[in-house]
Amino acid sequence: MILERNEIEKIIPQRAPFVMIDTLKQADETGFQSEFTARADNIFMKDNRLTEPALIENIAQTCAAGFGYLGSQTEGQPRIGYIGAISRLTVHNLPVLGSTISTHVTVLHQMGSIFLVKGENESEGKKLISCEMKIALA
Repeated sequence: MILERNEIEKIIPQRAPFVMIDTLKQADETGFQSEFTARADNIFMKDNRLTEPALIENIAQTCAAGFGYLGSQTEGQPRIGYIGAISRLTVHNLPVLGSTISTHVTVLHQMGSIFLVKGENESEGKKLISCEMKIALA
């Protein structure tokens, strides 16, 4: 584990109750991995299931934490990213209350400070959502 939630909140712009990542497990130039638990107090919980916006935001925050961590290691401070586009979004399943969500982000292409990434999350062996995001780092 690289970062826990209290450390993650120092490098991502989101604040409670909008934080959708608990731990950053891996971060390097090729991608990032994180975990998140679906809790009852989550603003995106509906009928004991975490909804699609939370899963998309979880992928985005995994990117923010990963790029932020790498920036803090190489440049001394986290870099802030902006989502330019979300594409190829596929919803497979929605996690239930109490589920642990594992998220994997792979860097597909980089052009300067613009990145194309593929994000996927899963819980209990079931794929939840997958998408691509274009992210510009400031």
